[in-house]
Amino acid sequence: MKFPKTKRGAEDFVRFAMAQVSKAYATADPTLIQPLVDVKTCPDCSRWVRATTEMKQKSQHYEGVFVNMQSVHSLTVKGDAVGVITQVVAPAGKTVDSQGRTVHARSAEGPFRTDFFLQFREHWFVTNTEIVR
Repeated sequence: MKFPKTKRGAEDFVRFAMAQVSKAYATADPTLIQPLVDVKTCPDCSRWVRATTEMKQKSQHYEGVFVNMQSVHSLTVKGDAVGVITQVVAPAGKTVDSQGRTVHARSAEGPFRTDFFLQFREHWFVTNTEIVR
């Protein structure tokens, strides 16, 4: 995972991180998210890890695209931190059990703006997210 400490690196990291979140929901694998986020400072990140952990325990997974990034724009990197402004859509999808039965259906939402706050440690980490309404 090589995302440099640049605006482009931060943008590419956010795209990668959200692709990993989608993959984690599809496979009920929280380990795809954990190395990319700080669950102590990011409530959304903590929720993603908790939800995929619970799905794994219940032999469930998400069918559909969890989130679709429509635009990603990084602000200027200041020291070890940067903000990344995105516009996302959450397409309709569903959580199913091991038999393929729908456990929870989700309606499409968006587009909406989500700001990602990143910190560069040995690589970029999501330290918080905020949906801007």
